[in-house]
Amino acid sequence: MKKFLSLVLALVMTMSLVTVSAGAKDFTDDSEITYKEAVDVISALGVVDGYSDGDFRPDDVLTRGAAAKIICNLILGPTTASALSAGTAPFKDVPVTNTFAGYITYCSQQGIISGYADGTFRPTGTLSGNAFMKMLLGALGYDSSIEGYTGANWQVSVIKQASGIGLDDGNDEFVGSQAVTRQEAALYAFNMLQATMVEYDKKDTIVVGDITINTTSTRKDVENNTNTDGNIDGERNGDGLMQFGEKYFKDLEKEDATDIFGHPSSKWVYDGDDVGTYANEADATYVVEDDDMDVGQVVTSSSYMNYSSSEAKDAKYFLNGDDNEVKSSELVAVGDIVEAYENDNGDVETVVVSRYTVAKIDKVDTDVSTAESRNGASEVLTLTDLDGDNSNDYYDKYDDAEKTLRGYASSYDEGSVLAVAFRDGKFGDEVLASYEAEAVTGEVTAFREDETVTMDGTKYEFARSKDGTDGFVDGITKNFDFDKEYTIYLTADGYVIGVEGAAGADLNDVYYVTGVYCEESRYNANKFTWYAQAVSLADGSASDIELDETDADNALKSIIDDASKDAFTDVKGLYTFDDDIATAWDGDRDYTVYGIDEDDGLDTSLKNALAMDDTKFSTTGGSSKTFYVDENTQYLGVDDYADDIDTVYAMGGMKAGTSGNVIVIADQDEDRDALYVILVDSSASVGSADILYAAGSSTDKVGTDKYVREFWSMEDNTSEDITIDEKLSAHGFYEVDSIDEDGVYTLKDYDKTASSIDEDSDGIVVEDLALDNTDQIYRNALSGSIDNVKFDDVSIANATIIDGRSNSDRNDSVYDREINSISRLEAALDAVRDEDLETKGTVEIDLYVKDGEITFICVTDVGGVAKDDGEQESGELDLTGVENFVCNSNIVTVDLVGTGKIPANYPVTVTLMKANSTEGDAEVGSKEHVNETAYEVNDWNNLGQIAIQESGNYYVIITIENEDGRVVDEFTSNTVRFVYTAQP
Repeated sequence: MKKFLSLVLALVMTMSLVTVSAGAKDFTDDSEITYKEAVDVISALGVVDGYSDGDFRPDDVLTRGAAAKIICNLILGPTTASALSAGTAPFKDVPVTNTFAGYITYCSQQGIISGYADGTFRPTGTLSGNAFMKMLLGALGYDSSIEGYTGANWQVSVIKQASGIGLDDGNDEFVGSQAVTRQEAALYAFNMLQATMVEYDKKDTIVVGDITINTTSTRKDVENNTNTDGNIDGERNGDGLMQFGEKYFKDLEKEDATDIFGHPSSKWVYDGDDVGTYANEADATYVVEDDDMDVGQVVTSSSYMNYSSSEAKDAKYFLNGDDNEVKSSELVAVGDIVEAYENDNGDVETVVVSRYTVAKIDKVDTDVSTAESRNGASEVLTLTDLDGDNSNDYYDKYDDAEKTLRGYASSYDEGSVLAVAFRDGKFGDEVLASYEAEAVTGEVTAFREDETVTMDGTKYEFARSKDGTDGFVDGITKNFDFDKEYTIYLTADGYVIGVEGAAGADLNDVYYVTGVYCEESRYNANKFTWYAQAVSLADGSASDIELDETDADNALKSIIDDASKDAFTDVKGLYTFDDDIATAWDGDRDYTVYGIDEDDGLDTSLKNALAMDDTKFSTTGGSSKTFYVDENTQYLGVDDYADDIDTVYAMGGMKAGTSGNVIVIADQDEDRDALYVILVDSSASVGSADILYAAGSSTDKVGTDKYVREFWSMEDNTSEDITIDEKLSAHGFYEVDSIDEDGVYTLKDYDKTASSIDEDSDGIVVEDLALDNTDQIYRNALSGSIDNVKFDDVSIANATIIDGRSNSDRNDSVYDREINSISRLEAALDAVRDEDLETKGTVEIDLYVKDGEITFICVTDVGGVAKDDGEQESGELDLTGVENFVCNSNIVTVDLVGTGKIPANYPVTVTLMKANSTEGDAEVGSKEHVNETAYEVNDWNNLGQIAIQESGNYYVIITIENEDGRVVDEFTSNTVRFVYTAQP
């Protein structure tokens, strides 16, 4: 009998099922595949394959045409199926040129599929679970007319039969009316491989007078008297019946096996190559909740699995490894997963305990050796415990499976924290399985020593045994500070296996002191007042704090005693202040400070330059160590001192060189996580990521000294609304001076300009550049002397171009179209230099140069004055819209709207698009129209003539090009819903 007390979360079960996958195909999105065994086997057979980019795309919806291909691949094999073709159209909406025409024809001829009453098949339509099951049943030999798979209630008959033979096994959430995904199709096809085929006795028709009598015997299983019997059914001597896989995939075998955990498993072999080994579903599963139990008690206790002692007396027990057999008296820990497997008599034969511990990816190295590459590796991943005290290297893939990081996913990166099942439960041994641990960060509001911790109102249990948390939880499990934040790491079942002190601790009372100096009183000669130049760690602001140089408690007194009254004296240390008394700060009990030696000197530097998006960095010198950083890490850059001091503060990232020194403040309990980084004389900055361009014309006030405005980042040319501390009204470039803990930016003008720009120019801005000649843009580059700036063929080919004019300015302009491309910039320049203007003008732009290329352009003004109404000649081409955008008899046509003429031999392309909010818009078709005579825009009618295959929301893109292929005008219509109608 089966006894289920609690089911492990789906993720854990999935991880347990796929601990070994030797010969299966590797997809880049493996971690998104739920039905791993099915996808591995079906893809190994070539029935359903991945895409050219390496993805499987498990949750993409299956189309009816693709389903027909799967059926043909199953019956004929992929090679034979790929040669299928259609002599005539099998359905009126499936021409012989359709990709799936051959597959659809074959399935239709075999009676496996059918179309709709209107004579269509709708190959691009989605397929319901019921419909796909009907196809699979047809391939297994079930007769639709006999079994009742036709008529109004066909779905009921189909799903009853499909479920009865296990076609939906593995998907407990099967809903027949929902569209089938690619991985669901793989699962159902996989189940079909193991299903028994059926046949019918001869069907006779007897005519007696005017009466016709049809006779049909009952359905029966197909017998298997060949040597394939037993390949699929799992019976050692075969079951005498023909499973689908035994008939159509004679080289496919399913063998009994044991996986690396010790689970009874199925091993799939195809044509002599291992596909993989997959754990069978356990007969009983329990996640341990009590800390004083042994595994034998879990199996036999009436409160848990409730097997009798006699049923469990011969059971074998394994803990994290098929070679680690333990006794029934082995203690289990809270959070352990216990799975029991029965033999054919219902007795417990095997019990497997799975235990996960925490590990962090310290390093990901893609520079693998030739030998490693030949063995399949592309990455070397270094795993450490949270403190970094223990480590071992693993590969993403490797011919020697023991060296791989099983469970590897493309999302694994430096700093990722994993839940890992190590062989024998020993850190650094072979990895049996892994997945990313859930991280929860918050303040501790309560805890019970070594048992539970409550964060923000939610209580979490520590993984532990009756002897405590040692060996089960990495990090503190008692004496939590209620004023601090922590990050806990959880297994998929929600048990704590790791604890770290969280970033962003309160350091507002600490200052970095650059030095001390004194000032002589203007009224009393030889009377001096001493000051400390101090930079606040709270916001990076520099201030002068008056000191009492006579108080012995003043930690700076000894420095003042030795200092010259005529010069600034370096200090370079961390201090707190109580009015005019300084106290040296060494981290107290909460923090560890790196980079300051015993003599209070700076002795540590960056090993490599620091980048904005670094997730860790290494130091050299007095404190040689690797530190992890994240979006909560605070940074302070201090360059120079006294009147020349320059500071920058940011949270989440900073850029710096290796020339100066670095001070790192880390949590005392987790000393590899940098809470605060101070960069001294390291040319620290927030980098080009925080060179911003103020766009738009509106600045919204959202609070006291808080304003929101649109800015463009010069790092990646993306825009976002940013909160700033002053109102800005003009376009222009700015540099981030600091970002406070609320995310409010303080900006300063950025005015790095040059009179000459070439391939070596970087970080240069030019504002209000006036273009006045079309020759200034040549082959997508600015060339020559423009407005007193010399450009040496500086490319604009990859520039992001935005139109910074207001709507009213555009409406009043001689060129009122939005300028967002090089072609439109050239068109605007043509317009302002037109001979028919009353006054010619210029096109004014702001631009940014990065690595020798112009990467950003904002058009700020388009000049020129048109003649009075009635005086300017008409004829300038301007496509302003479309009309009569209609669908008749499933054919879409459209008329153009605009002014001027489309010149002779200018191609006009109509592209019909189908809008799809979930899968992305898709091109339905396009058609090019060319006239040998120039016609008014409004005379271009009945364009397109493009057919639709299904109902949906559609729109058109109209593109007009000149004879050289350059786009001179373009328009995108609004979306219109068209209804597909079946044609007689």
